[in-house]
Amino acid sequence: MHGRGPWLIGAAALIAVAAAILLARGCRRDEAAAPTAPPADFVIETARFESPELELELESVRGAVHPDYTDWACLLRCEERAGCRADVRLHIDYRSGGEPRTLTIGGRLDGARGEALRVGRAQRPAVAVDRIERVRVEVLAPVRPVTPGAPRPTPMM
Repeated sequence: MHGRGPWLIGAAALIAVAAAILLARGCRRDEAAAPTAPPADFVIETARFESPELELELESVRGAVHPDYTDWACLLRCEERAGCRADVRLHIDYRSGGEPRTLTIGGRLDGARGEALRVGRAQRPAVAVDRIERVRVEVLAPVRPVTPGAPRPTPMM
């Protein structure tokens, strides 16, 4: 039994050293591979809002920040008596890291008075948003509602 004791102690010491080396390498690899934390998601409910051609109210500007992109959503409420039907372009003036920036989002609004409408897009790379300074709505073209039973235009190919 005396012959095995030093051998077992040596083997246990060797295993402990090997485990410490592997653990140290694994920790360094995890630190190097860990991505930097993306900026925080945001919800802004008040900002200067301009919509001269269409009666809209700004409900919020939201952003879901992912590692590679920011998913923007501008939520509007239609206040037009006949509804809001138009192709629009939204210009969102904001600050990121203290620097002024502008994001342009295009989309189609199609909703009755009082309905919530969403216009959004992804922006690459991901951005941090300090604050929204202004949202401007530009109407590109009004969209006529489709009347049930009316002939539809022939699509251009």
